[in-house]
Amino acid sequence: MIDTEQLPRMAFYTSGLLVVSGAFTIFSSELFPYVLTSLLHTIGIFLGLGLVYFNMIRLSARRYMRRLDGPSKMPWVFAVLIGGLPLFWITIYDTGWPLATLLIYAGIILFFSSLGAHLGQKAGHKAQQQFREQLQAYLEKVHAQQTENSPGLPDHESTNRSTTP
Repeated sequence: MIDTEQLPRMAFYTSGLLVVSGAFTIFSSELFPYVLTSLLHTIGIFLGLGLVYFNMIRLSARRYMRRLDGPSKMPWVFAVLIGGLPLFWITIYDTGWPLATLLIYAGIILFFSSLGAHLGQKAGHKAQQQFREQLQAYLEKVHAQQTENSPGLPDHESTNRSTTP
């Protein structure tokens, strides 16, 4: 079920990730002619691209989940969007690669996208816990300061209020 309170955040994150991922995909396509020069170039370029997409997904998932309360499917949505964009681009971009190279590229992108979503979700849960602890400590600190400043008055009254008109 979609949490309607999170719709603006979802729209912000997905649109931003599509723009960043799309820009990276288009600019990284300048490396495609170098893929077939040697096996070392192929492995290096594909792993480098996969790691960039992995980090985009993992970091965005962690950041998105930080302020949520509980699990979310958004890391997997990020993986589909970010990982799907280069796969779509490779189908319309004329690389001249053989089918085996295209399948290896698709496999690497799919693997790193899935790994990024999985690890991003784990990192998001850790970030949620840290956020809750920090928020609790902050609220305790604020409450302690309020009780220290006004020990005899209820919380809704202020000691700085003037009684003269």
